[in-house]
Amino acid sequence: MGTIKSLAVFVALALAVGLGGLTSSAAAFADVPSLAITQVGYNAYGSDTIYNRNQEFVDVKNVSSPAVDVNVAGLVVADQWAKSHEGDNDRNCNTLKVTSLAGITTGADGSVMLAAGHTVRVYSGRGVPAVSAGGSVHTLFMNSRCGYHGHIWGNGGDTAWITLGANAESFAFDFDNGYTVKP
Repeated sequence: MGTIKSLAVFVALALAVGLGGLTSSAAAFADVPSLAITQVGYNAYGSDTIYNRNQEFVDVKNVSSPAVDVNVAGLVVADQWAKSHEGDNDRNCNTLKVTSLAGITTGADGSVMLAAGHTVRVYSGRGVPAVSAGGSVHTLFMNSRCGYHGHIWGNGGDTAWITLGANAESFAFDFDNGYTVKP
């Protein structure tokens, strides 16, 4: 009976060590502190044309608690294709890097401080950066020349990524008979 119990403990320890190795390699990124993807508009109404590509977007919100401003200078918003082609994406397809936001003064050190509760909305198409919704939504535009007519989010499913410094997080989604999804 002692041998069976010892074998069971050995198997349990081996599984724990093995699963621990899988878990640590699967969690290669730490979440982006105080920021979260809160919505993805992935499926424009009607056929994808160059004229409706701004119906596709990603919302990144400052969800800090306690509430603090977060420096979003250098924040990168990208889809799964761009994330998997980081080393060979010379045209920066399907990617936007935050360098400034409308309504926010860029600091002398290049910082762009997003207030708690505020959102950065990144559209796939073309436009002029602006502030809306009472000053809490700061819009940016990828001006994507990639994808199908500038539509970069897969209508059948995709993964939205945000990266800031060494931290990254993602939100994977599948088609759900809608136009937007929330985590």
